Amino acid sequence: MFLLKVIDSFFKLKEKKYKDNNSEDKRGNKQKIINSKSLVKQGEIEANKQNFAKALTFFNEAIRMDPNFDCSYGDKALILDILGKYNESIILYSKALELNPNNPITWHNKGLTFLHLKELDKAIKCFDNAISNDEAYSKAWYNKGKCFEMQGNIEKAQFCLSTAKKLDPFLFTKIKMNNNKN
Repeated sequence: MFLLKVIDSFFKLKEKKYKDNNSEDKRGNKQKIINSKSLVKQGEIEANKQNFAKALTFFNEAIRMDPNFDCSYGDKALILDILGKYNESIILYSKALELNPNNPITWHNKGLTFLHLKELDKAIKCFDNAISNDEAYSKAWYNKGKCFEMQGNIEKAQFCLSTAKKLDPFLFTKIKMNNNKN
């Protein structure tokens, strides 16, 4: 369920705030874009069911059909992260960000992958990029704070965690509930 929420929020934010880099005005190929988005949605459904191999098949087909759709790369990267294929995941997040460098969710997810690798400075830079694209992104503030906490920088950690709590007073409860499910 958590994965679907992350992916669903990715699309809502993208559609709300960011112009699709693959607009039919640029390429005159509306059907190809619709099909690619449909494949990504199908992949997300499979990912939410934890059918990761099937999800990857949908994301790969979406990439083949429209190699300029950043969400295809970002979603595939998220699955690879879940599967522990962190280096492959980072490569795909980088490709997604090359196509759309203003996507805070992709920056955040890339930061989480660096966090898995214990590359805290790189994770912090990714969270900074997420925040620079969406200052109210409470999860980015939270995870940046956790990185500083892991580095022993309590003052910066406290600032980031306090900011996260101000932006989303229920964030810590949601995280605790999610951790209890796993």
